[in-house]
Amino acid sequence: MEVENKKLIIGMILVFVLGVLFALVNGFYTSDTNEQLPLIVYGISFLSIIIGAFIVLLFQHKINKFQLEKVLKVLPREERVVVKVLLDNNNSLEQNKLVVLSGFNKVKISRIVQKLSEREVIEKRTMGNTNLIILKV
Repeated sequence: MEVENKKLIIGMILVFVLGVLFALVNGFYTSDTNEQLPLIVYGISFLSIIIGAFIVLLFQHKINKFQLEKVLKVLPREERVVVKVLLDNNNSLEQNKLVVLSGFNKVKISRIVQKLSEREVIEKRTMGNTNLIILKV
């Protein structure tokens, strides 16, 4: 599963802010008690971040799967077949292989690819004598 750059940057900024907050809390705690925060506090915080990230990734995966199922239900049968073939092949496939795996002829695949491309469900890139079809959903 890919993580968008924007989300990755936001996550890194939030971890940085958390680090700054820990430094501030440690400073106030040290000035009040002349002792540093116990090491266990840092361990628990780190573990909480890891568990939180794991939970977010799990829910994101379920949300993406749920949205994809909704999209597949809306698509006509032929388009659904093409999208499922792309999903089974890591979201990208050469158009001539798509013809073989889908069971449709070249003309039918060209028309389906054109329709899906117009709706921005897939991206079509020229690749020699064929096209690379990439699922964008």
